[in-house]
Amino acid sequence: MNLFSRNPVIIISLLAATSVATLSAEDASVDQLIKKLPPPEKVAQSAVMLDPAIRDPLAKQVIDSAKAMNFGNAYALSKKLADRYPKSAIAQCLYGRFALLLRKYSEATAAYRKAIADQPNFVIPYLGRGISESGQQNFAAAMSDYRQVTRLAPKADIGWVALSACAEKMGNKRESLNDARQAATVAPSSALAWYQLSREEGLSGNKQAADKALARANQLRRTTSKVTKR
Repeated sequence: MNLFSRNPVIIISLLAATSVATLSAEDASVDQLIKKLPPPEKVAQSAVMLDPAIRDPLAKQVIDSAKAMNFGNAYALSKKLADRYPKSAIAQCLYGRFALLLRKYSEATAAYRKAIADQPNFVIPYLGRGISESGQQNFAAAMSDYRQVTRLAPKADIGWVALSACAEKMGNKRESLNDARQAATVAPSSALAWYQLSREEGLSGNKQAADKALARANQLRRTTSKVTKR
């Protein structure tokens, strides 16, 4: 089975593999959403033996640079890898990720567009392109991509949280609240989902519900921190 058209469980595990964003009661910013993208090594693992780009030594150099926090070098190497494999979804996703980190939004958008053209049922490029469009204030375009994320990974928090944040930016308060509630429903163990719900309940004027959601989010974050420190 082609892992790019994988079942939602694998997608959810990829998304969950990233660290939980340590949010306050603020909305999901571009920085916070980028943190929810699977790390490069997880993206690579999903494509072993399926994508020729991952067998190129450049791919390992990209991942090693990322682990060393040398994002400038990772960006340059990923761009070279993407140029070498223009039809590789993995190469384009790696390039898009580091272009995002360096706020090179037009490059990120183009890279993720190529990834989608190569693998239209691969969730990561939709998420990445949505984040890139959000960074450019193109919220309608971002929402279209985030809806694809919720279609492909309906039980992952990030698609619903991102939709909620975009709806808020566009002034659609009811839609924003509904999406935040959906995030908490499908991912009740996600601190990110509960933080977003707390924010939206607060903006809707429901202080009691906002406080309850915030308490739940803080509890989940403390639990996650304890597990991480073990």
